[in-house]
Amino acid sequence: MKIGYYIHHTAISAGGIYTYSIGILRQIIKAEEIEEVVVITTKEIENRLVEFQNNTKIKVRTIDRNKFSIKIRYSIAYFIYNLTMIFTKNSSANKFWEKIKNFSTGINPYKKVIESENISVFHVPVQYSPIYKCRIPVIITMHDLQEYHYPEFFSTQEKRHRKINNSKAIFDSDHIIVSFNHVRNDIVKFFGIDEEKISVCSPPFAESWFLSKKETGWDELSKKYALKKNYLLYPAATWRHKNHLMLIRVLKSIKDEGLEIELVCTGNKTNYFRNINTSIEEFNLSEIAHFLGIVPEEDLIGLYKNTSLVVIPTLYEAGSGPLYEAMRYKVPVICSNVTSLPETMRNDEFLFNPNDQNEIKEKIIKGLFDEGFKERNLENSKNRMDTLNQSNYYNSFVKVYKHLNKD
Repeated sequence: MKIGYYIHHTAISAGGIYTYSIGILRQIIKAEEIEEVVVITTKEIENRLVEFQNNTKIKVRTIDRNKFSIKIRYSIAYFIYNLTMIFTKNSSANKFWEKIKNFSTGINPYKKVIESENISVFHVPVQYSPIYKCRIPVIITMHDLQEYHYPEFFSTQEKRHRKINNSKAIFDSDHIIVSFNHVRNDIVKFFGIDEEKISVCSPPFAESWFLSKKETGWDELSKKYALKKNYLLYPAATWRHKNHLMLIRVLKSIKDEGLEIELVCTGNKTNYFRNINTSIEEFNLSEIAHFLGIVPEEDLIGLYKNTSLVVIPTLYEAGSGPLYEAMRYKVPVICSNVTSLPETMRNDEFLFNPNDQNEIKEKIIKGLFDEGFKERNLENSKNRMDTLNQSNYYNSFVKVYKHLNKD
């Protein structure tokens, strides 16, 4: 089979979605059934794909999204397609709107590239495909429907955007891949989709998703970021659902007890960081709460390996990369008891209610100072990694490809 594979143009700013895309690409090129993977992306992303440059299975096709003619065509195609999603459910003229969708696809600059490559399927490992309704089956990965659980975390505009684009992805893709059962259940529940259209394909949790093989040593890290050795680590963009504010309140309570501990957070500083920073200043925590923003991968690996405890207090998580990385780097880790995290941890001793400040504080103190707790935590992580290492991750993806290419 010859597979088309889309890598989103936002690269590292897309956070975990980008690392997920690279992780899946690493897996599917291992499959004997796949002869070639045509990666469709931008020139900027192509320059990042150094590890694949000499792989004979990989061919890269770039689309210059900054080129005026392409930008105009894509913008018009996107606008027209969105209009069909707004009006289709309110109109009985479905054939008319299908023609409009086909027209939109016809002027979409991705169509020519995709259909010229003679690929069997087009795999889009992100929530939204750049194109639908082309002659090749389109597979998307639905990472979450968080807005149905926490609508208050989204503006009216954001909810409208997600509703339109999720509808396109769910109804107009040919197949949907999810990483966890809870996402599949949400799609069935909120969109009434037949479960046969959805496949649960686990990402390669047992392998590192980092592109870098280097790590920054402690001496350099401590000088660069002005850190002390005993710190908590939470790598996550400052979205509201990541629950940084709760962690700040817990840090204040721990400080009030006279315990010396610092907090290091990495990841994109979103607009919501202003709320977090206000609390940091209000609680007088500026000297012990470090929000570093996006750091180089070698620095992040070093931060993992030198932390006393990884803490993941998120309210919603499709799948937690930091949880797997902590297990892989053999550092203690505790996390919320929500969505996919209990399934990953498989031990309630290391879970907490993300809305319970006292419970989080108790687990952090145990993770820092209770040697028995830490030993059991590390043993649990080792057992989980041993189990995950036995998985052949690409099989489930290849099964989906074959299903759609059966004719």
